[in-house]
Amino acid sequence: MNSTYEMIKKHKFIAILRNIPEDKLENTAKALYNGGARLFEITFNPSDPDTVKKTARAFEIIKNACGNGISVGAGTVVKKEYVADAKKMGAEFIVAPNTDQEVISLTKENGMLSIPGAFTPSEIVTAHKLGADIVKIFPIEPHNIPYLKNILSPVSHIPFITTGGVNEDTADELMKTGAVALAAGASVIPVSALNENNFLLIEEKTRTLINIIKNA
Repeated sequence: MNSTYEMIKKHKFIAILRNIPEDKLENTAKALYNGGARLFEITFNPSDPDTVKKTARAFEIIKNACGNGISVGAGTVVKKEYVADAKKMGAEFIVAPNTDQEVISLTKENGMLSIPGAFTPSEIVTAHKLGADIVKIFPIEPHNIPYLKNILSPVSHIPFITTGGVNEDTADELMKTGAVALAAGASVIPVSALNENNFLLIEEKTRTLINIIKNA
């Protein structure tokens, strides 16, 4: 079994770092780590022409800040070109909001774990058939949890995570649907905490959410 997959099964939480100012990245990563996070998803921003350079820098900062014992992946991989870029950065898993055959194939060819996004049963099964190791059922907001429960019975053989709407109020119920792990960004990295350099709050929110996930 892939070691990254085993890490995801063990730690059950992926911290999403999206649009974090570079001068706050190191302290944010340390806060997440101190709160118990060991899996980090650094997202590309397809609307930013400098996103590859900025994402590579974020990989470097986070790996230096947290050291060994973590797994770092790339998120919002909506272009096949991003797969090769992410591999050079040291990504161990690739996350996307959609299912793209080329992205999945290149991810697997490069020895990385594939986590494409899907929402309907047809999309989830298609992603799995194309080689996804785990399917990201996205978006799942709090009002979508009944929908998630309804569709899971016929696709219960497919490992999945959920993102969107993951917070202290929803994490227990989401984990009890059978998710391998949950992923969250805004609920553990509030904009207000970043603006105020309140990294202790980020650490506390991460610890609280992880405790809920692991006790579910």
